[in-house]
Amino acid sequence: MPDRPGVKPKRASRRTQEQRRRQTKEAILKATMTVLIEDGYEKFTTTRVAKTAGVSRGAQENYFRTKNELIVAATRYALTRAAEHARSLAERAPRSSEPVEKFLDDSKSFFFSPTYLALMETVAVARRNSELAKVNTPVVRQFRRILNSIWIDALCEAGYERRSVVSFVKMTHYLLRGMALTTIWQPRRSEYPKMLEEWRRTAIRQLKRN
Repeated sequence: MPDRPGVKPKRASRRTQEQRRRQTKEAILKATMTVLIEDGYEKFTTTRVAKTAGVSRGAQENYFRTKNELIVAATRYALTRAAEHARSLAERAPRSSEPVEKFLDDSKSFFFSPTYLALMETVAVARRNSELAKVNTPVVRQFRRILNSIWIDALCEAGYERRSVVSFVKMTHYLLRGMALTTIWQPRRSEYPKMLEEWRRTAIRQLKRN
């Protein structure tokens, strides 16, 4: 359709410098997780991250100067996204007829993801890399506290007694961490659905309503 006389066509709004910086940084962090998942920590290179993100090495180093700084930032980014996903489900859980199932679904989606295994590799490396441990361990510990509190609060709001909820949430996370790590050398998960269903039924019987 031709433009009307005297009326200037609207131009698409241009991204601000801050928006461009934020999008570039996010692309780098996503690429970092992709490379960690595909190559592991030992083969991880910032050069491959820059190529995967579609940015120059200079642009990447403008945000993250070292390999460890980049990995810690990507860890924080991935865990923040996981916490946001948990919070979105948890907000609806108290009004749901199956709040326990929502908690289990969220937990499975995180602990059985490639991202979790990549993050656990960095945790293992941090045990022998004091510089990485110093900056990475507090990020992981903070996320664990946040994730626990999100679901503990949601299940308590749904009417379950707090002490039994705290035990259930922590035990579920311990269980799924173990299952996730087992897949490294035993990739078959055929027994997992049955085991988790047994755990769900046990939890429903043990959780107490206020």
